[in-house]
Amino acid sequence: MLSTSRAPESSLPMKASQSKHRSIIIAVSIIIVLLIIIAAVVSAIVITVIQGTSSKSGSSLVYYNGSFRVLNLNYTEDYKRSSSLEFQSMAVQIEGFIHSIFNYSELRSEYKKVQVVSLSPGSVIPGFVVTLNFDSLTSKNVSVQKIFSENMRNTSTVQFNIDKNSLQLTEITYDAAQNLVNSIPSATYLSTSTQSSDQTLFVPSYTHFSTSTQSTGQSVLVPGYTNVRTTAQSTSQTVIDCGVGGPLIASKIVGGTDAALGTWPWQASLHLNGNHVCGASLISNTWLTTAAHCFKSNKDVNAWTVILGTNQLTSGSGLSIKTIVIHENYTSGNIFNDIALIELSFPVYFTQYIQPVCLADTLTAVPDNSSCYVTGWGTLTDGGASLPSILQQARLTIISTSLCSSSQMYGAIIKPSMICAGYIEGKVDSCQGDSGGPLVALQSNNRWSLIGIVSFGYGCAIANKPGVYTRVTYFRNWITQKSGI
Repeated sequence: MLSTSRAPESSLPMKASQSKHRSIIIAVSIIIVLLIIIAAVVSAIVITVIQGTSSKSGSSLVYYNGSFRVLNLNYTEDYKRSSSLEFQSMAVQIEGFIHSIFNYSELRSEYKKVQVVSLSPGSVIPGFVVTLNFDSLTSKNVSVQKIFSENMRNTSTVQFNIDKNSLQLTEITYDAAQNLVNSIPSATYLSTSTQSSDQTLFVPSYTHFSTSTQSTGQSVLVPGYTNVRTTAQSTSQTVIDCGVGGPLIASKIVGGTDAALGTWPWQASLHLNGNHVCGASLISNTWLTTAAHCFKSNKDVNAWTVILGTNQLTSGSGLSIKTIVIHENYTSGNIFNDIALIELSFPVYFTQYIQPVCLADTLTAVPDNSSCYVTGWGTLTDGGASLPSILQQARLTIISTSLCSSSQMYGAIIKPSMICAGYIEGKVDSCQGDSGGPLVALQSNNRWSLIGIVSFGYGCAIANKPGVYTRVTYFRNWITQKSGI
């Protein structure tokens, strides 16, 4: 009995011990849970603080100083002065080029602005400042220098022959960037806005030029022109103000003479595999007109480039071509429907030296015996082997269709889709290499309109055999149908 009664008595301390141990475990568990909760709260606070700090700090602006050598340009003393028209015009062209490099790269959303701050000798070496806007700490991990270099090496979208081994792009501080930018007096902004970001470019001392688009808006500053406005859908433009140019002297030109830089800012040189073949006329920031027969030997867009903004017959890289539109009723070797359109891969930036010509509409009158001008880099003599290094200009007279289609001249081959210009006695004419180039007339609004496209002729400057041009008014609706211009 004693032994059996002892069992319950001896079990009481054991239960108390177990209860005490359980209480300790529960207490420890509660403490651990509390610590976990506290840790979670602290972590959340830390994350919030970090995010808040990141949000407060906003995007991070990063600055780069860059340069490259342009081989096909000759340095002039005017480039020393940032206030000179020559510096400003060259600056806006180079800025447009750099803008396109970034705007069509994976850095498009980060790209903010560019400004040319110097033009140095050695051919021509532009120095520039690029600003990028990084919205997160991780996005800065990309190599800006590598992307810029690769895109520069792979591009052929500008009229500059760039030494690809001369490319330099170095990150600099805000103060260094400001010192460079502030070295250019009277700097104003050249701004663009896109769906993804707002972009601002610096351009020195330019008159305001604005564009509006459906998908992107661009505000471009152009020297020497006020309130030049265009409207567009997507990236193509319908030009309202155009045809600003022409010779300084309006007296009759007996023979072709050198054209000053910027006199005919719509004149283009059409290159096949790097060599001048034909002329063309800029009619918007993406479209040009030329002759269909220029492409009779090669219709591959990759073989052709367009040179703009110069009176020099240069070689090397030019604007790449996206589309060649040849009139559907033109056949190779034919003289009828001799018209084609060229669409550039990327829009050009208008400057004093790059401007569109107005298009004569279907109702534009081209009076017989009225004056007009033809321009181009064609040979100076019939069958000549060499081309002039400087753009040539010549004043011509419109010859009536009745006279041009007479047996004395070309007879029945002259159609309403053609227009003749020159002189009965010859002496002044377009020639080989001028094909596709512009024949323009000054309108009553003091703007130059494209009335003809150099097409064909019997020899060059021969009596009773004037130049025959594609009549633009005849094909005006076709141009609109194909280009929207």
